[in-house]
Amino acid sequence: MRYFFLIFPIFLCLIFTSCSNNDSETIENIEISDIKTEERAIASNKVLSTVPLPLEAAEIFKTEGVIYDKNYLNVVENVNNYSTSTQKALNFGVYGVDLSYATIFDQTQACMLYINCSKKLAEELGLTNIFDVATIERIENNIENKDSVLSIAEKSYRQADTYLKSSHQEELAALVLAGGWIEGLYLGTRQSAKDIDKSLIKQKINDQKQSLVELIKLLESFKNDNIANLNNQLKQLDEIFIIKNQEDFINIADKVTKIRNQIIN
Repeated sequence: MRYFFLIFPIFLCLIFTSCSNNDSETIENIEISDIKTEERAIASNKVLSTVPLPLEAAEIFKTEGVIYDKNYLNVVENVNNYSTSTQKALNFGVYGVDLSYATIFDQTQACMLYINCSKKLAEELGLTNIFDVATIERIENNIENKDSVLSIAEKSYRQADTYLKSSHQEELAALVLAGGWIEGLYLGTRQSAKDIDKSLIKQKINDQKQSLVELIKLLESFKNDNIANLNNQLKQLDEIFIIKNQEDFINIADKVTKIRNQIIN
């Protein structure tokens, strides 16, 4: 914006210099906001860069003999307990991962339950067009097709992310990402392999170290006490986040469980 004025004739320079201090501050604030938005977008992409896609996770679980356990998932009844936008955004992310988990294990009934949870939270967050009637019908019609359900769900969550960011609700978008990332890590740590040295799950969890650093950086850019509390917990996780042996794995699993339970309860 400043360079735009500098290349114009003298009279525009005079207009510029005669603007009030508030106008100058507004211009500067817009520039700072644009920089923050770009930095947040970069951090978000880096968080996602090491996260296994649902089908990749399914293949890893299959290789390591992991079986479906509904007790690992956030119970659907909890969806009625979330009253703040922070809780709703975090658990919108949680339920999205639980939906993927149920889907990759061909749990069609659970899949629909978690779709309904996602739909309810989406509506309460103002995302009324994300899980609309047409989307639900497409999922129901393709419920036996794992790839189709995952594709529809992924598209819906991407639309939610795009809408929140375009409507200047980046904080909620970041919380959805955080809730999903934490739930994915939690589910991964539930699958403790006997031979931790050869575990693909251990390798994938170690790969999340950089994602954790970027997630902390992303959340740190928002001035919100609730986010700050969550971020402090993530920083504590970061301090112990490397798996060299079974004890390390257990310590990380315990910390992730604590953070995750604070989100869903």
